[in-house]
Amino acid sequence: MLVVQRLDGRIHDREGFDCGEPSLNRYLHALAAQHHRAGVATTHVLVEHETPSRILGYYTLAAAHLSLSELASADRHRLPRHPVPVARLARLAVAMSEQGHGLGEALLQDVVKRCLGLRAELGIHALLVDALHARAAAFYCRYGFRETAANAMTLYLPLGDGAQRAL
Repeated sequence: MLVVQRLDGRIHDREGFDCGEPSLNRYLHALAAQHHRAGVATTHVLVEHETPSRILGYYTLAAAHLSLSELASADRHRLPRHPVPVARLARLAVAMSEQGHGLGEALLQDVVKRCLGLRAELGIHALLVDALHARAAAFYCRYGFRETAANAMTLYLPLGDGAQRAL
């Protein structure tokens, strides 16, 4: 059984994780725990219940904001003129040995579910992601993410009713 847990260095083997992308590996190995302690981001890992030390994939969330002008005009309706609060999906990665088995989608579903909970408690309008490359951007677009006005690699998913249907 697969479970998502908050990263815990005493349990999870960060050094054993390899997704094939050096920047994503380096972040998990060296910075994720530090950023959690500093209160700037949280990292959640996907593991098998029976072998919780082996990280199959992970994602990192942080608070952010987006200028109203970055949203599509249809998404600006009834929003204040100041920057819009969003959650930033700072990183999402799946171990090379597990790629192609739907774990990226499973992680993204967990992200959206967590963000919908945050929306109810805190008030965030969207989930924001900066895709590393065009292939990653295409992955997010398949799930309803939209390009911001300034950058085709910066995408957002409004967290209204459509977010639940997108995944």
